[in-house]
Amino acid sequence: MRRILVLVAAMVATSTGLALAGAAPASAWTWTNGSTVYNSGNLCVQGDAGIDHVGATFSGNLAYANVYARGAGCGAGLVNSYAAVRLDVLKWNGSAWYLCRNTDWLYGYTGVNQWGPYGPSQVYNYGGKASCGVGWYATRAYAYVSDGTAWRGGTVWAQEYVA
Repeated sequence: MRRILVLVAAMVATSTGLALAGAAPASAWTWTNGSTVYNSGNLCVQGDAGIDHVGATFSGNLAYANVYARGAGCGAGLVNSYAAVRLDVLKWNGSAWYLCRNTDWLYGYTGVNQWGPYGPSQVYNYGGKASCGVGWYATRAYAYVSDGTAWRGGTVWAQEYVA
């Protein structure tokens, strides 16, 4: 009986491995974390961009944008800095990126917790391939912090193929 169970387990493992080896990826996600978009004087602005797509049975179809402020040299996180974030979901048409979906600006204050600095963030359901078709998608996150005289920051990118 034990030998039969071992043989059945081996056959299941082999067939599962072969099925997975021939399958296309079921999901994809890409993150760009902690990208410095401005660093001067006593202010460092960092942002995150992310995009995901989970195929076949479940689709997250989410785009992400975060902004946070750090002190001089991108050191300690800053609290109570006024910040803004928004994102664009872009699609590659073979020769250029074009706007598929986007969000409005979200404003708020930065802070620090046990995981590090944080600030306004967005999670946006862009609709996956139903929005603009199969192909390469990107999130362009806009991460800005006010230094009291001007908005300081820039953009962060993340991209992936959506089948």
